[in-house]
Amino acid sequence: MLAFAPLPAPPPELRPVPNQSGEEVLIGRERSKAVWLWRGSDAEPEELWLPLEVLESRLGFRRVSRLDGEALEWFGRTVALTALATRSLGDEVGLEVSDWLAATGVRAQVRENTLELRLPLPTVNNLRRGKGSTADRLVLDLNGPALVQRLNGDLLLELKLSRTQERQLKAWGLSPQLHRHGGLVLKGQATKLRSLSLASPWRVVLDGVQTGGHRPVQRARLPLRNPAVAEWLRRGFVLEQRTIKVGVKPIQVFRAGGRLSRLGITLQPLVKAEQQQGLRFLPQLSQPAGALVAVNGGFFNRINQLPLGAVRHQGVWLSGPILNRGVIAWGSSGDLQFGRLRLNQTLQVNNGRRWSLMALNSGYVQKGLSLYTPAWGPRYRALSGEEEALLIRGGRVEATVDKNSLQRGIAIPKDAELVVARGRTPLPARPGDRIRVTSRSLSSLAQQPNVLGGGPLLMQNGNVVLNGRQEGFSPGFMSLAAPRTVVGQGPSGQWLMTLRGAAGSDPTLVETALAAQQLGLRDALNMDGGSSTTLVVAGRTVMNGRSSTPRVHNGLGLIPL
Repeated sequence: MLAFAPLPAPPPELRPVPNQSGEEVLIGRERSKAVWLWRGSDAEPEELWLPLEVLESRLGFRRVSRLDGEALEWFGRTVALTALATRSLGDEVGLEVSDWLAATGVRAQVRENTLELRLPLPTVNNLRRGKGSTADRLVLDLNGPALVQRLNGDLLLELKLSRTQERQLKAWGLSPQLHRHGGLVLKGQATKLRSLSLASPWRVVLDGVQTGGHRPVQRARLPLRNPAVAEWLRRGFVLEQRTIKVGVKPIQVFRAGGRLSRLGITLQPLVKAEQQQGLRFLPQLSQPAGALVAVNGGFFNRINQLPLGAVRHQGVWLSGPILNRGVIAWGSSGDLQFGRLRLNQTLQVNNGRRWSLMALNSGYVQKGLSLYTPAWGPRYRALSGEEEALLIRGGRVEATVDKNSLQRGIAIPKDAELVVARGRTPLPARPGDRIRVTSRSLSSLAQQPNVLGGGPLLMQNGNVVLNGRQEGFSPGFMSLAAPRTVVGQGPSGQWLMTLRGAAGSDPTLVETALAAQQLGLRDALNMDGGSSTTLVVAGRTVMNGRSSTPRVHNGLGLIPL
């Protein structure tokens, strides 16, 4: 017998969950760049974080709008975006989707620093076309789930079909091709067809299928022989692809431009003037505007699809500048002005006390007062948890709006404005009070009819002026290597450019600034990059930053007069 009680067993050892991360994914048999994070054992992740853009463009997730906000759906399961855990993955918004992928049968593993995601290729049991109002719909009945990928302008369906079914698709004008590793490629359809996945039974639905015969396949290369392009090339317009070296790093550059005013070409923001919430494929913005060439524009929140920076079109602020970030501004002369822009707005109550307005028509949320005008769209819905608002019409406060009404969403009348208070900031006025809003800026940039924000500013007056801290960019963002979109100006004219690594590593912001200098630019501004980087020529996408075809909030277009 022991003279004392035995000691209790020691508590279990707490070991941190191991992390693995990388910048390359293999989805099906298609390899591309994307940041990912794996937490858990080598055999199975406890957490798997993927960029939202990858879920939508490389796996077939679909974003839907509901009364309670935006949601993602994939093979019969719908989850509100607000219910999904999020984190930053490099320059992307990441979501945790390990359980969702596993429940659908996706096998995940890490091999040599590459994340591999695979599904067995299902068989197409039947093809069905819609009738009447759904005549543009094609339903593929499957014996299992399938990945739907948008790659370089093409739609890749990871499935198996018969020769008879292939001929049927050709008869419907879809230009089908068998993928070299299996699966079906629909050439040129990435931005034209909307996809929906369903379960019980398994189906992939494609909307937007146009009736008609077979159309020739167009490859993603600079369409120099396209008649619309060739005519402008003869006039002196420049459209080229070249490789330059910055230090020892080769960088592939696509650029378009020249002396635009002499050529009869104007630069125009590509926007949706009636509604600021929402994303589009760049060709959906460039084609209605008649753009010869287009690139993606400024930053945005991929979760709520709202702008994060200056967008001014024809003298109307669709979205105000934030954080003193770099912008380009221009008027009818076509000459571009480059600089950093801050817009100071003040709200005055009954000709007395003044209140600062933190933002104008912006998805950038911070404590204080923000102003939303009809340019924001027909409705406003709360962007944070605790909000109140004043509805202003004819220079007077017409009503106060409580947080419950804002959560549901309220209309913004055409002749009214909304002042939103966040972070428990008190409302500055009461119904009946007189309100006056004034705007001023120390920069003449704000007076130009067209302004588009990006950042950071790369060059100004021939000097490299890169300063991320001054524009509110984090050190992590400043050090990233990523595909880039740049707008610039020099002695040879105005230029739209996209850049990416020619032999692996993409350019950093410093390397992008040095590349702009090497190309003879006097002024240059970095725009949204990474997976958003897109170049469209004559309606066709010829360059994507990370292979997949992204949706963006706005763009810049070169429009023939």
